Amino acid sequence: LIMTDDQGHGDFGFTGNPHLRTPRLDSLAKSGVRFTRFYVSPVCTPTRASLMTGRYNFRTRAIDTYLGRAMMDPGEVTLAQMLAGAGYRTGIFGKWHLGDNYPLRACDRGFHESLTHRGGGLAQAADRPPGSSYFDPLLERNGRPVRARGYCSDVFTDAAIRFVRRNRNRPFFCYLAFNAPHVPLQIDEKYAAPYRAAGLDDTTARLYGMVANVDENVGRLLDTLSALGLERNTIVVFLSDNGAQHPDRYNA
Repeated sequence: LIMTDDQGHGDFGFTGNPHLRTPRLDSLAKSGVRFTRFYVSPVCTPTRASLMTGRYNFRTRAIDTYLGRAMMDPGEVTLAQMLAGAGYRTGIFGKWHLGDNYPLRACDRGFHESLTHRGGGLAQAADRPPGSSYFDPLLERNGRPVRARGYCSDVFTDAAIRFVRRNRNRPFFCYLAFNAPHVPLQIDEKYAAPYRAAGLDDTTARLYGMVANVDENVGRLLDTLSALGLERNTIVVFLSDNGAQHPDRYNA
C-alpha cells in the first residue's frame, strides 16, 4: 500500500500533466486497475483513519490534522491489527498521523515494524527538533528516536525494501506512506533542475522534483518485488491522501 501526501490528480503523467514525468506510476496505472470514482477526505488524517479502519472518519475521532483532532480512538481496530492476526508481518514506513504517543502510535496499532515521523510531517510543529529537514531527518523506529541519513523518501523506501526482503517467504503488509510532495518543498536540485530549465517557477519545479523522486522510489520497490519473484503474488495499491495544496494545480 503506497500513499503520497497532497499529490493532486494532475500531478501525474498519465492524467495529462504536460511537464511532469512519472514513468513508473504511469506504467502501474496502465497495467493495473484504475479507480475512476474514488474519493478521499480533503486533509490527511481523516483519509488515513478511514483507510486504516474502513470507517467514516468522524466515527474514529480523527477529524482534522492538529489541535488534538488527529488522534484516532485507540478502540478502533486497524487494518494492520486484522492482518497481523491473520499471520501477516506488518510494517509502516513514512507518515502515520494518527497519534504520536502510546497507545496511538503505529507500533501500538498492529504494526510489527515502524519507521515514521511525528505529527503531520517533517519540519512541522509536531516534528522534533525544531528546524529539522527532509534531509537526514529525526524519525521514530518502533517508538524510539533515530537519526536517519539521506532524503526522507529514499529513507522510507529503503526501509520498505528491507522489510519486503526479510519477509519474502511469508505474507506481509507493507505500508509505504511518503510525506512528499507535502510542503516544505525540499528536494535535491537534480530533481528540480529539469523542470526549472523547462521554464516552470521555483515552487512548481521543486514540487515536480519531489514527485519525480517518489516515482523513482516506487519503481525501486516494484523492481524489488520483481527481483524476488513476488510481483504476481503481491497486490500493489497506490493512492494520494488528498488533492494538491497549491491553487494553480488541479484535483479533478
